[in-house]
Amino acid sequence: MKWLIIILLAVVAGCLLIEIGLGVSAATGQVTSAAGGDVVAVAGQLTSDSYGIYLIDTRKGTMAVYQWLPNVKKLRLLAARNLSYDLQLDEFNTEPLVRQIKQLVEQHRSLGAE
Repeated sequence: MKWLIIILLAVVAGCLLIEIGLGVSAATGQVTSAAGGDVVAVAGQLTSDSYGIYLIDTRKGTMAVYQWLPNVKKLRLLAARNLSYDLQLDEFNTEPLVRQIKQLVEQHRSLGAE
């Protein structure tokens, strides 16, 4: 049942993209617009009982997440974001820290290991 929902979400996303004038390659999930932009569409599970579509515009550096609401048969926008500044961070909310990894690598190299 879950795979059927994922497939249906992918079809819905494809239909929406075609409706707004984008071409969809079903094999890769890659979408190319007439304006030359590239959008990657990925269907996936959002919570234990809900599914959605992730759209990532690789040229503009933006993404959006949509959730399928089966009871009302609607697609709801959950989030949209420009990723350009996010991707300039060296680290955020992660462990171990980048400087800790750097120290480990330097220790490893100083011991003569390659």
